[in-house]
Amino acid sequence: METECLSLENLSCDFLTIEGIVYALSGVNLQLKRGEIHGLVGESGCGKSVTSRAIMGLVDRKHTRLGGVVRFDGKNLLSLPEKEMRSIRGKRISMIFQDPLNSLSPLETVGSQIEEAMSNHLDLDQSELRRRTALLLEKVGLHPDTSRQYPFELSGGMQQRVMIAQAISCNPEMLIADEPTTALDLTIQAQVLNLLKNLQKELSLTVLLITHNFALVTENCDKASVMYAGRIVETAPARNIIESASHPYTRALINCIPRSNTDGDNRTKLPVISGSPPRFYAPLKGCPFVPRCPKADNVCAEMPSVTDLGNGKSVCCHFPIKGDA
Repeated sequence: METECLSLENLSCDFLTIEGIVYALSGVNLQLKRGEIHGLVGESGCGKSVTSRAIMGLVDRKHTRLGGVVRFDGKNLLSLPEKEMRSIRGKRISMIFQDPLNSLSPLETVGSQIEEAMSNHLDLDQSELRRRTALLLEKVGLHPDTSRQYPFELSGGMQQRVMIAQAISCNPEMLIADEPTTALDLTIQAQVLNLLKNLQKELSLTVLLITHNFALVTENCDKASVMYAGRIVETAPARNIIESASHPYTRALINCIPRSNTDGDNRTKLPVISGSPPRFYAPLKGCPFVPRCPKADNVCAEMPSVTDLGNGKSVCCHFPIKGDA
């Protein structure tokens, strides 16, 4: 029987800025089952990375207002004091960031940074830290001597492998991968994703894969959630979401995926979603996709509730698309 690893219940996140309040997340509901790879997909600026940072507690508490519940192992992470959160962050829940070169210190060797991550959570002497660092580098496909190099001496793919080694160094239960292949070419991208999948199986990790690429989600994830304007608008098994998307936004995103033309005519214009995502300087009152939605009606002035469609699918829409329509 599947057990729940992480649950977001009505998570909200407001940033207090000099221009006003930015309502970045407005009631995010998301459940991750233990041992699954769950994809979180959406346009840039929809709140994916903010969600990951709220889970990890990596927000400026003085200028950020968090609400709702982030439940992990029966505890609400949002209510934990920072000292207790530090015992979870990096040890039980780890994160791989978008740009490894910005996340790794240029002044310290790769090995010292992996050792530091372990020394914060594991009771190991220096010789054991070095031995474990060498094993971790080998596990992610790097030579142990890489530990003596600095991040700027490595390629983008090698830097990302170092980040993965650092993330799994304390044997976490959950891994958040925030756009881990954004700056990589297709070949290295495939290698990094295969590495993540293999590590997930070997270590029984629960993985939240954040991306804007539907292809990565359908090829690598068990389940997928689509985010728009700081809300989850649809959740479904990853393999089925392209064939039977129920939310108009999900369907519009999928229609924007480039496809080869069987008739040889390459002059067909790529579909785009008209309009722009909403600004976040006011709380959401109705469906935020209304200005861009071909199915919008008067009832959409009210926020739709989540509808359970069965078979692991749910959608937040007044007019969900049925079947292949």
